[in-house]
Amino acid sequence: MAEFAKALFDRSWMERMEEDLAAMNECKVGHPFVFPDSVIIWGLTLRAALDMSYRMARGIVNVFLEEAGVGGISLSQFYARCMELAMPCMDGRADVDNRILAFGRCDVTPSEEAIGVAIDSTGVSLNKYGGWLAHRWNRKPVSGWVKLHAAVNVETNQILSYAITDESCGDPTCLDLLMEQVLSSGHRVKKLLADAAYDSKATWTKYSDLGIEVAINIRSSQLKKFEMTDGHFKGRSYGCMERGSQIKRIRKVGRDQWKLEIGYGMRWKVECTFSDLKRLFGDILRARARWNDVAETFQKVRVLNIYKGCRQSVQVGG
Repeated sequence: MAEFAKALFDRSWMERMEEDLAAMNECKVGHPFVFPDSVIIWGLTLRAALDMSYRMARGIVNVFLEEAGVGGISLSQFYARCMELAMPCMDGRADVDNRILAFGRCDVTPSEEAIGVAIDSTGVSLNKYGGWLAHRWNRKPVSGWVKLHAAVNVETNQILSYAITDESCGDPTCLDLLMEQVLSSGHRVKKLLADAAYDSKATWTKYSDLGIEVAINIRSSQLKKFEMTDGHFKGRSYGCMERGSQIKRIRKVGRDQWKLEIGYGMRWKVECTFSDLKRLFGDILRARARWNDVAETFQKVRVLNIYKGCRQSVQVGG
């Protein structure tokens, strides 16, 4: 945590403020920027990491701006700039399910070696009004949640790509989107791990053909396709030989032994990542509007990767 605290309060942005401002204002039309994006992003990072309000984050930013000899930023300007920079980018693809509110890749440097990627999702609770507000001001209770789908590097526990959806979006909907973002970022994937919710013939076929080892827990209903005949398990693979061979292996040695053989236990790394996210930053979002919920979730993912990167550097250095 000491290294993470140092990373949070890294003030290198103060040294390059003039350079960043010059680059931002070079082609700017209209009133020039007074504060570079690096200042606002630092404030957003503090807000997400320390679970504070925009007012509190702006106060801390102003302390350091005054130390640098720069006038403080107003709350309204700080909030407006945060809204511009906090929201994850969407590329406007027409083929993406409309239940997917945001998706993208994380700023994680690809490793030289091929990696294992675990995929899963978790729910994040929405901010609920307290009893007094509901009674006195007739505020309606908040229902539902947002889902964070993530592809995680099982070696570092860093999130490589994400998708934020409403509660009605199923897990398999985001698998191809997450993997597309991972592969397009330059990561070389050797193994794909996921639970039985992602099990399908299309998934096994697609990623096996890409040379990726698939380690997805196969649904029990699929095991019935292969029955013992003359001392051998026989059945139809339905066009997916890789999946069929894994089903035969499960019938022969049992599911527990099969999981050991394929290294399925590493799938729990994605669960550990979600646990760290909620343990560090809480399970309830501060925002009340849906798009602000998306922005806050994205910022927590970004800060979590900073935390994981600090832990990784300490482990490597130690």
